[in-house]
Amino acid sequence: MAITIKREKNNRGVKLGSLNIGDTFLYDNRVGIMIDRNGHAFPLDLTTCCNFRRNHCGNTYTGELDNDVIVLPVEIEMTYRVVG
Repeated sequence: MAITIKREKNNRGVKLGSLNIGDTFLYDNRVGIMIDRNGHAFPLDLTTCCNFRRNHCGNTYTGELDNDVIVLPVEIEMTYRVVG
C-alpha cells in the first residue's frame, strides 16, 4: 500500500523538540509520531515502527534525530483494511 501525501497549506518547519506526545510530523518524506517511552518524548518512524533515524544510507538509516532537527508538523488520517 502506498502512502499519498497531499499538501493543503504552506506549513512551516519546527524543531523536533517542540512537539508534544501524539504530534505527527514529516521528515525526509517519512511520517513520524512523538510517543512517550519511560517518561521521555521519543520520535517513532511510522513507516518502520522503529526509532526515527536520519537519512537512508544503503540498507540502513544513519543516526537518530536530535531535538534541533527541523520537521514539518502535519495532521494525518490513517485508514486500514483487514486482508486475508
